[in-house]
Amino acid sequence: MTARRALKRVLSKHAFDGPLRPVTARAYNAAVAYELAFERMLDAVTPRERDHRLLGELTAVVKTFERPSVVRRLVASIRRLYPTLRIVVVDDSREPAHIEGAQTYSMPYDSGIGAGRNEALRHATTEYVLILDDDYVLSRHTQLVPALTLMEQHAKIDIMGGQLVDLPLYTRRPLDEVAGSIYATSAEPRAPIGSSIGSLIVCEKVPTFFIARRARLQSVAWDPLLKRIDHADFFTRAFGVLTTVFNPHLRCFHARTPFDEKYMAKRLDLDESRRILAERYAAPVAGAWIPPPESG
Repeated sequence: MTARRALKRVLSKHAFDGPLRPVTARAYNAAVAYELAFERMLDAVTPRERDHRLLGELTAVVKTFERPSVVRRLVASIRRLYPTLRIVVVDDSREPAHIEGAQTYSMPYDSGIGAGRNEALRHATTEYVLILDDDYVLSRHTQLVPALTLMEQHAKIDIMGGQLVDLPLYTRRPLDEVAGSIYATSAEPRAPIGSSIGSLIVCEKVPTFFIARRARLQSVAWDPLLKRIDHADFFTRAFGVLTTVFNPHLRCFHARTPFDEKYMAKRLDLDESRRILAERYAAPVAGAWIPPPESG
């Protein structure tokens, strides 16, 4: 049995609860830590992207909650690869942390993802923003300059989504699986879904790992009432207003924290957001990805 198959068996659905949970947690956390250490070694011996004028027009925007070590890991990965990139972090934890290497802004406890992202966006002044979840990790594969160059070449693109690589199994899930679909809407897309802009495919929705034109993004923004499962709502409201494409060469690692019980208790507190979405779209909340207990 290969190491990956063995790890996959350890991390099977049935191992996340019950008596095997402590063993699974240790295996999961050790595997992610080892893989990220190995990736840092490879990053160190790979020529990084040189400072480029376009990096001066980009701000990394991060909303974090109750995961100070996780957001520090993300900021450290950005600093290693892009030492001069501006980073804005908004933290609505019970005790917001100061994140070295980033401009950190605190909000009232559990303000939620929508209000937090809007606040972070308010502090960005550059032409472009890079929207990130706090459990992402950038690497030599991220390649921001080529992505920004494409944004410069194609003025029609408002949002360019990237590829998430889930650790510890290095899984690249299909776009429709990781991003899901939007809710029913009568809006017409600004460019046909499935058509191409340059080499990039136009789509309804991408993961929360994307580069966007700041001013255009602010024209839609996030709903501050939605503390969680906001993703499908945002892209439904953006449909017909913004043009979204997917760039498989823009990549980052996704290292979830499914065994962080304090964080997951809030992460899975979905009733209020579900109620808002059900009323808004008069339908079950079927477009938004709702993580099972073993995800984060």
